[in-house]
Amino acid sequence: MSKQKSQLTTFTLPAGDTESSASGDVIKKYLFHWPLFVLGVILFIILAFFYLQVTKPTYPILATLEFKGPTSSEGTVINKNGDNQQLDPISTPVIVENEIEVMQSKKLMYKVVNDLQLWATYKAKDGGVDLYKETPVKFSFVKAVGTIDGKGEKIEVILKDANSFTLLDNESGNKDYAYGSAIKSSFGTWKLTPTTNFNSFKGKTIDITVSDPDQVADDYQTRVKVELENKDAPFVNISTSDQVPSRGKDILNELMAQYKEDAMSSKNRDAQKAIDFITLRLDSLDRDLNIDERQIEQFKSAQSMTDINSQSQGFRDISQANIKANNEADVQLKILNDIEKTMNNPKNFGALPPTSAHLEDPSLMALYEKLTAVQLQKAQLLATTPETNPLFDPINQQLAALQKAFKDKITAMKASQVAIKEQIAKFQSGIQTGLKKIPEQDRLYTSMKRKQESKEKIYTFLLEKREQISLRYASTVSDSEIVDDAHAGKAKWPKPAIVYAIALLLGLASPIGLLYARESLNERISNRKQIEDAVNVPILGELSYQEDTTPIVVTQGRGKFAIGEQFRVLRTNLSHLHGNNEKGRVTLFTSSIGSEGKSFVSSNLSVTLAYASRKTIILEMDLRKPKISGIFNLSPEHPGISDYLVETHKDISKLIQPSGIPGLDVLGCGPIQPNPSELLEKNKLDELINTLKETYDDILIDSPPIHLVTDSYIIARTAGAVVYMIRQGHTLKDELEFINGVDEAKRFPKFTLVFNGIKRDSFNYGYGYTNSYYSSYNTNAVEEKDTFGSKIRTFLRRF
Repeated sequence: MSKQKSQLTTFTLPAGDTESSASGDVIKKYLFHWPLFVLGVILFIILAFFYLQVTKPTYPILATLEFKGPTSSEGTVINKNGDNQQLDPISTPVIVENEIEVMQSKKLMYKVVNDLQLWATYKAKDGGVDLYKETPVKFSFVKAVGTIDGKGEKIEVILKDANSFTLLDNESGNKDYAYGSAIKSSFGTWKLTPTTNFNSFKGKTIDITVSDPDQVADDYQTRVKVELENKDAPFVNISTSDQVPSRGKDILNELMAQYKEDAMSSKNRDAQKAIDFITLRLDSLDRDLNIDERQIEQFKSAQSMTDINSQSQGFRDISQANIKANNEADVQLKILNDIEKTMNNPKNFGALPPTSAHLEDPSLMALYEKLTAVQLQKAQLLATTPETNPLFDPINQQLAALQKAFKDKITAMKASQVAIKEQIAKFQSGIQTGLKKIPEQDRLYTSMKRKQESKEKIYTFLLEKREQISLRYASTVSDSEIVDDAHAGKAKWPKPAIVYAIALLLGLASPIGLLYARESLNERISNRKQIEDAVNVPILGELSYQEDTTPIVVTQGRGKFAIGEQFRVLRTNLSHLHGNNEKGRVTLFTSSIGSEGKSFVSSNLSVTLAYASRKTIILEMDLRKPKISGIFNLSPEHPGISDYLVETHKDISKLIQPSGIPGLDVLGCGPIQPNPSELLEKNKLDELINTLKETYDDILIDSPPIHLVTDSYIIARTAGAVVYMIRQGHTLKDELEFINGVDEAKRFPKFTLVFNGIKRDSFNYGYGYTNSYYSSYNTNAVEEKDTFGSKIRTFLRRF
């Protein structure tokens, strides 16, 4: 068992005797060393005075830049129509992270340094004030030679009058020079020219330091910070600090101007490259298109083509017309053959030949009408006159002549129709030959046209793209915009009032620092003040360190009276914490790490509660590393909480063990389970606690450290109060921040602390250490007079 603790100061009595005694001890200790406080204050006030004399105030400088364009990690932009615009570098999205690196680059800072000539600094000899923008003369190189060393080249001049100055040189002697005259030095040829501020510095000495621009750029580059304020909003904060506010503002403003100029130049350069590339490609396509168009022209000329679709349609129309004409000729021939056959038939001699409305020849129709008229006349005469009558001779002659003429006309028309058919057949043959050639012509023409149209599309696209880029190039705007120009804040340091106040505090605190050097270097908590300063959680009590290894100290005799009384006070404070003396009070004991005394305190407090006639049970809820059973000499093999939670034992009464102390029972851990956190999440734990509340006045839960496992967080839902152990010389100070976080998160109900294992002498906790601690340093010394020096020496010996 660990050695344990007590001396209780309650959180409910801040003005009680214990607190008053501790405060009195601290005051006595400090008053004893009052000469050291006086010396410390005087020393630090003097140091503060000289610090203010030599320290130049530094001003924070801040500017804000906004990126207007879209941000992307890709090198492509998709416009609203979904067109890929890789050929348009002006529309490329801004990648803010990349731009931040550009703004922090050495290249830009080097330009800023050269443009502002920051490599040359001017200071007045009297006071050493930096004369940025107020310098009476301006240094400039006529010709730089070699490099400048890291410390820079120092030039000291006296401004005699408006025409000349004196160059101070300890080696070669002082020389006078006219303004604007070239002066040769080891680092190059240079000159000085007066500025508008010259009259204010006439006759004064000016120190000029010329540094290497590379080193100056490196220095300013490290001082400039570029940060993205919010990843969702493209605002970039640019900050630096400078003892001369105007210089700091100029640096940031010039940096932003150089960045914008460089970005615009880069964008325009990329745009010009794109335009040049597109123009070159357009020239190549233009030549190819000319060649393709000539080939198409030659092909059409050779094939006698105008438009292949119209030409093929024409051939089809002519072919249809020929077919129609041939059919009409066939009809005419059939009609003529029928008429001729009728007239040549002996049976039909003298009969009127048949005719047709389809006969198209007017002369034939005229003959037919005459023939019809003569035959009609003959038929009328036959009705009254015999056929042998001489009157029929002229009619028969006329009729014969008309019939002969009619037959001759039919023969001539037949010959004409046959000739027409032959001509149509010959012409149709040519048309068919032309139609057979059209598919091949169409294939060749389509192939040539496809190549020409493909190149023409590319040509048109590139032509439009070049115009778009040219228009953007002519009206290019920056992707960034200055939201806030560089502005300087108020100098926060050094401020005389604050410096002297700090000096006073340091003068008073230095003796305290000396006295508590060991404590300050100690990473572990050594006194209550450290706890109270770091956390807002009330302290339930303090328990002093116990040399004895007996785990249950309150059961011992008179030698343990003090520690027993401390636990009784803790019992009283716990009662006040719960606010009542009713049954079923549940108190959870935990800590940050192991060996902080939670098992010791919970077990001894349970004994004091039992002695106060409160029926008490202590739960060994550290299911990973149980200790309570060992403290009360109980068997760890006995079924316990884990058995109940896994429901292998449902009768709680069979799990509870008597501790050997009247009124105090123990509910052990039971077998170690592989999943204690999951078991504690079950509702069975709530059932267990609720059942115990019906029987017991106080239920004390010994739980695992919360900085190692989450079990205590889970169990806390069943507790009415949580007591958190801090052990002097063991608990790390870093744990106080963790405790504060637990308190702010409201993870525990009625959250209090117990400061355990206090060793007062070892940790200077109180005032009783002084005489015995320092006496050994001067046992053989002669008694000294009570002087200021002797007090100092006494203080040093006692330290």
